[in-house]
Amino acid sequence: MNELEHLYFDDTGPGGFKSGMVPCTNYVDSRTGLSNDTLGRETAAQWIRTAFQQILKELADDFVTADVAAGIGGLDASIGFEMLRPENVGVAFNDSLFFFSFFITDKSSMADLIAMGTAMAIGACGGPQVPYRGGRIDATEAGPFGVCQPETDLKTTLSSLSGAGFNQADTIALTACGHTMGGVHHSTFPQIVGPEAVSPNNLDGRIAFDDTVGVNDINVVRQYLSGTGNRGGALVTTTNKTVQSDLRLYESDNNKTMERLSQSPEQFNSICASLIARMIDTVPNGVTLTPVLDPGNVKHAAILLNVDWSGKLTLSGFLRYIETAGSASAPESLDVTVINRDGILTANTVKAVGNLSTDTGNGVFGPTFPYPFTVDIPGKTGLGGIAVGSERFPLQDTLFVVPVLSSITPGLASYNIIDPDKLWTFNVTAAYRTFSTPSSLTATVKYQVPQPGNTSPRIDSSNTAQLALIGKTGPFSLYSAVLQYTLNSKQVFGSSIDIVDEGSGAKAEFFKLFSIMEFS
Repeated sequence: MNELEHLYFDDTGPGGFKSGMVPCTNYVDSRTGLSNDTLGRETAAQWIRTAFQQILKELADDFVTADVAAGIGGLDASIGFEMLRPENVGVAFNDSLFFFSFFITDKSSMADLIAMGTAMAIGACGGPQVPYRGGRIDATEAGPFGVCQPETDLKTTLSSLSGAGFNQADTIALTACGHTMGGVHHSTFPQIVGPEAVSPNNLDGRIAFDDTVGVNDINVVRQYLSGTGNRGGALVTTTNKTVQSDLRLYESDNNKTMERLSQSPEQFNSICASLIARMIDTVPNGVTLTPVLDPGNVKHAAILLNVDWSGKLTLSGFLRYIETAGSASAPESLDVTVINRDGILTANTVKAVGNLSTDTGNGVFGPTFPYPFTVDIPGKTGLGGIAVGSERFPLQDTLFVVPVLSSITPGLASYNIIDPDKLWTFNVTAAYRTFSTPSSLTATVKYQVPQPGNTSPRIDSSNTAQLALIGKTGPFSLYSAVLQYTLNSKQVFGSSIDIVDEGSGAKAEFFKLFSIMEFS
């Protein structure tokens, strides 16, 4: 399982990716890192808005500046360079990018995390499953100006979205889909929302789009058409006609699109899922997205392979079982059978017992349960993968980092995610099953570094070192390197290492250095 799959399907406990929006009415203030329910804000709604930066009115610019025909623009996280622009007013973008930044790694770009946040906020808060792909590449500079504002006239709004491949009906529907949660705030748009909206539990003065503010549902459409509840929110009801941007848009086809959206929750969800997937999948030329991530029923995660000085291998990790629609209930246990390095299914089987009292999923695909396992493997026959029922998961023991023979100093006991810079020492040991001594075995350490003019970090891949032979065990040669960097704890958390033998092409990619801490 890759990093994006792990974040999207599994990494949802305390400190996990979903934690910022649990419950869906929760708001995490980036100034403190703590929840705050007095401001009238929602993290889930902010995540959606951060991707909808590309759409209309108050939303920012990556997407509306896209020109599909020319292959430029799209979701590339360039908003990080644009935070001081007047068009990016408010705290929503800064809050979202700050939270997402903790999960930036070599395999998870900020653009991918923005898209993931949108899909998760919609799917986990009552909305549809939005097909999600990875592979986006972050921009290295700001995009052009040109974002629709609440004051923008109808012709300009529709023209902006047409360049990104969205017609009038698409634009209306996208706006309604994006305005099912959250609202408009006096603190951000005083020309739209007056001071009377401010109260002790609504200090930023929010007027919600509908009266189910924490649920992604059809109510914004039905309340707009019926004139009940919040009637579609302040961008419809404000007396300042200059900024009635939603009303101008909804009425531009005599409400035909809104009527079509209102037919049923199923139709609303289907249209929204399709349009939002198109939106987040709009990327610049040269970017190739992955296939849609598939939760499946059973997959593996957090796999670690160790070898001791007798040559015995130990594989550990966990399986996760998702009770997807129509699937069987999670079983009490799952059998894990070792496939040897020759591809032969062995008799080496262990039971992974599930923790069925803990749902670790993101709420989008169904209840999700972990099944931790550990299995010893003879070094002579080795590892080519594991089998779980009819599923086969390929693994390899040619070249791998050995956590039990590696260490990080100062270690987990002194780790705090908000710690300042300190000197970290990584003693990294790798096992290499080879018949000849490599001319060089190179380690590349990758970690976050600040970007001038951007609120988001980037990944620095310029740090390399050579590993030296320290001994042999069974069929494996052991190589080691001691690496020292001055980093903060956030950088350590997202750091990873690749080890490559350029001569043979053998490689161990994206080993997260933080994984060593439990053995240090």
